Amino acid sequence: MQSFVSKNVLCDVNIAIVLMCVLGTISALRIPVDGYYAHIFEENQQKFSQVNAALKKLEHEPKWVDNWPDSSIPMGQVSGVALDNSGLLLVFHRGPNEWDAGTFNDRNVYKAIGDEAIPEPTILMINETGELVDSWGQNLFYIPHGITVDNVGNVWLTDVALHQVFKFTPNQRNKPAMVLGEKFIPGDDQTHFCKPSAVAVMSSGEFFVADGYCNTRIIKFAPDGSRILQWGRRYGESPYVFKVPHALTLAEDRGAVCVADRERGRVACFRADNGSYVAAYSSWLIGGRLFSVAYAPAHGGRLYVVNGPGGEAPVRGYVLDYDSGRLVGTFAPRGKFANPHDVVVTADGKRVYVPELNPHRVCKFIDDTPSNDTQRTPPAKPTATVEVSGTGVPVGASGLGALSGALGAALGAAGAALLALGALALLRARNRGKEVEAEPLVQ
Repeated sequence: MQSFVSKNVLCDVNIAIVLMCVLGTISALRIPVDGYYAHIFEENQQKFSQVNAALKKLEHEPKWVDNWPDSSIPMGQVSGVALDNSGLLLVFHRGPNEWDAGTFNDRNVYKAIGDEAIPEPTILMINETGELVDSWGQNLFYIPHGITVDNVGNVWLTDVALHQVFKFTPNQRNKPAMVLGEKFIPGDDQTHFCKPSAVAVMSSGEFFVADGYCNTRIIKFAPDGSRILQWGRRYGESPYVFKVPHALTLAEDRGAVCVADRERGRVACFRADNGSYVAAYSSWLIGGRLFSVAYAPAHGGRLYVVNGPGGEAPVRGYVLDYDSGRLVGTFAPRGKFANPHDVVVTADGKRVYVPELNPHRVCKFIDDTPSNDTQRTPPAKPTATVEVSGTGVPVGASGLGALSGALGAALGAAGAALLALGALALLRARNRGKEVEAEPLVQ
């Protein structure tokens, strides 16, 4: 009994010693709680000031059109928008269905396979004044995602629950003229997709599919649906590595297809003929998540992008000059977006449309800035950094035209030699592409 008591006393003494040591350590740390939060507050204030100063340096164009469209038009989560050849806006929405954490299992299979397709029309056709002029797409889709219209009026759509891509002709809306992928079956082989996100169709009829949330690849198809080529990697730092290729746009006058690489926060452009890497655009102001991109040839060529929630950057739309990568404009509804998901722009850059998942709406913007297509780059406001892939030579850019995409602005007499070396490096790396980091620095 005495031995047992002694052991218990010794154990209690050891515990007491450990507790004293821990409490002593905590006391010695003397964490300055008030000072810590004051420091964090000061850092946030500095970031806020830097962002506001950068936004003020940009043109706030295009401008939001309030009370558009007709508020009586019913919409669910709006995943995509497209413009047809007559100027009508096609809105692709999910009706009563929503994509959340419980929609798919861990093998990317849709959990509600036994349910009926969305019973109401999922495609709304809205005119320029915001009136609903037509609707279709009922009893066909489960989780709508991407939509585009080609130059002959075919409508192309993706459904991430079905893991399929659809083509509808202008005269047949009840039954698709082409279906790629196997219904509800995800896969990564030659005949399957896994949550395909977007389609882009060239004037030749060849088309690209962003595949998508699982497979991180871009696939090019012939007009008949046969495969031509594909590219994309899951891991590494290569420009061919995607982290959710979320949207596509074509710059046919540049011979390029551009990808909104959502979780890498960039627009990555590739040659449309062979998939070779051309350029990538990103910005600290846009942040690390970039949801969609659209291209307009007006103003010498511009990219319109929207970022998304989940980062420190303000959720807005941005306009980039295609040649230099410089941010030239920003747009948002009153205040900011909440959860934008797509963007489409008219060829002249006059009208821009952005749908949101939440709230369920589509925003319209108008840009009345005169277009001057002879001016290849807009007046210098924010600056940009150009990194040549394979050389790592940074060149400050503020106004000169591009060589194989984008070249830095004139550096003056003191930088002439550096500019010449940069041009030589660009020539050597022509087919290896470049990285364009758009930085609206506060000067």
